[in-house]
Amino acid sequence: MDTTAKATSGKQLRYGGNVRISEDPEVLDEKTGEIRRLERGITRQKEDVAALAERLGGEIVEWYEENDTSAFKKKRIRLPNGRSVWRVIRPEFRRMLADYEDGKIDGIIFYDLDRLTRQNRDLEDLIDLVEFFKRPVESVTGQLDLRTSGGRTMARVLVAMANKASEDTARRVARARLQKAQEGQGRRFNAKRRPFGYNEDGSINPAEAELVRSAVRRFLAGESWSGLVKYFQASGIPPVLARFWYLSSVRQMLVTPSVAGIAVYNGVLRKENEEGVRRSRYIDPEATALKDAAGRYIMTPWEPLVSVAEWEQVVAEQARRVEGQTFTGMGTKKHLLSGLLRCGCIREDGSVCNRSLTGSVRKYKSGGSTTNYKCPSKVQGGCGGVSRSTRKLDALAEDLLFAHIAANAPASAEPDTDASTEQDPDAQALAEVRRRLEKMRQGYGAGTVSDETFFATVPALEAQEKKLKAAVKKTEQARSGEALLRRSPQQIRKEWEEASTAGKRAILGQYLQAIIISPSAARGSNFDHSAVRPIWKAIG
Repeated sequence: MDTTAKATSGKQLRYGGNVRISEDPEVLDEKTGEIRRLERGITRQKEDVAALAERLGGEIVEWYEENDTSAFKKKRIRLPNGRSVWRVIRPEFRRMLADYEDGKIDGIIFYDLDRLTRQNRDLEDLIDLVEFFKRPVESVTGQLDLRTSGGRTMARVLVAMANKASEDTARRVARARLQKAQEGQGRRFNAKRRPFGYNEDGSINPAEAELVRSAVRRFLAGESWSGLVKYFQASGIPPVLARFWYLSSVRQMLVTPSVAGIAVYNGVLRKENEEGVRRSRYIDPEATALKDAAGRYIMTPWEPLVSVAEWEQVVAEQARRVEGQTFTGMGTKKHLLSGLLRCGCIREDGSVCNRSLTGSVRKYKSGGSTTNYKCPSKVQGGCGGVSRSTRKLDALAEDLLFAHIAANAPASAEPDTDASTEQDPDAQALAEVRRRLEKMRQGYGAGTVSDETFFATVPALEAQEKKLKAAVKKTEQARSGEALLRRSPQQIRKEWEEASTAGKRAILGQYLQAIIISPSAARGSNFDHSAVRPIWKAIG
């Protein structure tokens, strides 16, 4: 270890301390009810790094802590030119290199080389700086001088060996996890981290399970995610690992395959942005569900909270909302029919006004008030010629809806078994492409398929797989939408009575395209029903 720098400079060296641990488990703090990390690994490292700095006659002036940070796993980054590269994302490591280059620290002390880096790219960036600035880089566990040719060569060899060890470990762990998932052992129950809806022994928790099932019914009836969060909070049943319910936790619980008892493997439901930050944007939950070679879901040994069909409907409904294909209560908090009502007045030029009616409140000096749906004034782009009582029009719309449902109810509310995914040509083609891909990958791993054949064939097959997967997903979403419309009048009535205003609006949106409101022929307090004309969607 270099102790000459202090003697020649006559000042105490300012070191930066780098400490890292790949995985730091989360625990529930029983006093605060919050989730925190143990941080035991970096605490021990910091003690040893600080002790070495003191022996070298210096001090740690800045810590670069990388708690629960991998030095091996890469993330995809999109470059300004549109190309992609894969990099290990370590903001603190990069900040340390910048401070070393800018002279904010006189040297670096780390615990061990495999804690410092497991990627040659990161090591070479550090070596470039050390070769130019000649400042010390010390380790607690051994002498490794990057300022010498021998030290740099040894560091490169050690990092390459550490990288291979990480690859070997990742491969063994991934294979073991896949095997456990296939055997239905991918999820364990314990007192602190049990899944919501289950007891510690894996049995169903009746109150929690019913809350999840009710939430699924509400979501399929059109309830928004924020509305479901309020519903969970109002239930008085707390989440397992937090003090409050959050939108992200409620959404993940309902869209993850495990809620239907399906085994999940490598199931990351959040998407990372270009900086590697995890965002709560859900992408293709169906892709996280484990399937066998025939494309059937692999089920876990514990009882599901909802059926597979209900989970698929939730996933399809969420996809429709993301794509803007579903009429929901978003942006409308007060009035049931806002966005559905259209003015049917004829303008002076013979055209139909067709402006959307909005809810407005008129207050009286006496303290009372009335609420009406009104066409905007001419100044606002409407004609101002139509106004209806919200109470009366809401009640009429409900009566019209259920009369329409009763008149067009399907003979059977059961799903069409003939229209299964297995008979879908796209699904069959997808299964064949996946079979060929699996055969190519197995052959390449066994050495029976050459590099030229593998890399010439696999990209085209993967492109076909992506295209067919999108087609199958579109078909499943359409089938799920048809299943919603095949519900019995009794089911829809129950959903209506349980739903909030946003949920009722979504139910209306499943059947109604619009409601045309024409000028009333009645006078006084009489309500002209003939001036209300619903435009229904086709039930197929």
